[in-house]
Amino acid sequence: MIDKIKPLLEIQNIDIRISTIEDEFKEIPEEISSITYKIKSEEAKIENLTEKISSLESLSKDFQINISDIEEKVKQIEEKLFSIKSAKEFEALQKETGDLKRKKLEIEDNQLKTMEEIESFNKDFETTKSNFELEVLPTKDKINELEAALNESKDEIEDLNKQRTELSKEADTEFLKIYNRLSTNNNPPIISETTGEVCGHCNMKIPPQTYIKVLQGKEIVLAPCCKKILIPKID
Repeated sequence: MIDKIKPLLEIQNIDIRISTIEDEFKEIPEEISSITYKIKSEEAKIENLTEKISSLESLSKDFQINISDIEEKVKQIEEKLFSIKSAKEFEALQKETGDLKRKKLEIEDNQLKTMEEIESFNKDFETTKSNFELEVLPTKDKINELEAALNESKDEIEDLNKQRTELSKEADTEFLKIYNRLSTNNNPPIISETTGEVCGHCNMKIPPQTYIKVLQGKEIVLAPCCKKILIPKID
């Protein structure tokens, strides 16, 4: 039976290697996703700040246009005052001038607040951009490294699977079926050498009658506890 088991031991070595690679790289996709999310979040933050600053600068320009329009109107009214003879019309124009000047002060106050906001957002923008360039942007290289490593692992697994396929052609069909069935619900190793009457995988004692069957090597024997295929220790 050992001759029939040996091809399975080679297959098992491949399965262990594949399992090891998958364990080593299983967190890489999540790490790539996490880094990508952080980059996009910071890029969105910079974009939002840029749009906010642009919107406030546009608002400040509108305020300045309104202020200039009011100054022009006040100037025109004040020029009229020298040619007005009616006291009533004079008072009306003075009131209009006063209203325009108060409106101008209100707009100037809003413009000042807007400019203070622009200054604050510009500081945030510079800090965020600097942090992005120094800390976040370099992580794009990290993504490239992780993706390269992940692709290499996939290539290695593909090569190992090809080797496994070739070895499977040499293995005993019935033994291979049992091995593959056990592999479905069990992590490698599937085959465990015994040390005396102890399973080499789970270190549990094997019942004497079961151990005798293992030594006889006439059939596949499963460990009672871990359900591994038991074989005598190979020197």
